[in-house]
Parts: sequence; C-alpha cells; structure tokens
Amino acid sequence: MSGKNMVGVMTVVENGEAVKSEYKRFSARGGSAFGGKTILNNGKANDIAALAEVLERRLAHAEWPHPGLIVVDGGTAQLNAARKSVSRLNLDIPVASVVKDERHKPKVILGEEKFTLKHKSAILLANSEAHRFAIAYHKNMRGKNFLPKK
Repeated sequence: MSGKNMVGVMTVVENGEAVKSEYKRFSARGGSAFGGKTILNNGKANDIAALAEVLERRLAHAEWPHPGLIVVDGGTAQLNAARKSVSRLNLDIPVASVVKDERHKPKVILGEEKFTLKHKSAILLANSEAHRFAIAYHKNMRGKNFLPKK
C-alpha cells in the first residue's frame, strides 16, 4: 500500500492461549527517532524501520511487563532488526521470526533453537493472531482515511 497507514500490532500468548484483552495496536509514525531510519524513503515503505519503531515504542512502556519471547513476521532482516532494537534498549529478550511461503503459510521459524523448538505452537499462534489483528486494524485505518473529512 506504498507505506500508507503502516501498522504494527502486539499479541500476547500465555500458557498456549491467546490473551486478546492484552492486544495492542500501533500506527507507524516514521521519523528518525527509532533506529535512525525513516519508514518512507522516496515514497517506498521501509518495513524494517517501521518494525524497529513499533517494537521500540512497545518496549518503552515501563508499565507493561516485558515479554519472555518476541515473535516477528519475516526473515533474517526482520529478525536482525528486532534483535538490534532489543539490544539498543539493553534488554535480554529472545527473538524469533516466522518466515512464510508464497501462499503465506509458515515455512520456517528462525531464532534460538532452544526457544523455537520449545515454543513452536505458541510462536505460530502469536504470529497467526498478529497477522489477523494487523489486517483488521489496517483495513480500519484505510477505511477511515478513505472517507472525506468533514
């Protein structure tokens, strides 16, 4: 969508169950405050910078407990961006990433093997829920921005 209405979401899985009351939505704002990159570069979306921004904004909320594991959608670039954000905030939180195939089905989970094997079903649930929740939020944002302002 050319970087318009870029969103990120947080889902929570505890004891193998989705905790929907804890889900949060984030609208990527852009700018250089997070990771030193803008989320739009010559009109093209910078998903990595948007991921870093949303993750760092989420982790800046001291009133929310830190997760035991962070799961992101994407490959090595997204995994490395999330790890860099966690490191930049001096936190020690493992990160996993779910790589999808051409039909958008989970293909492989990247990350520390001891966490990815132990928490495979929770990782896939968190990723699936995040995808569903993000699509609903993005559609909502698109709809609001499509309607003429009064």
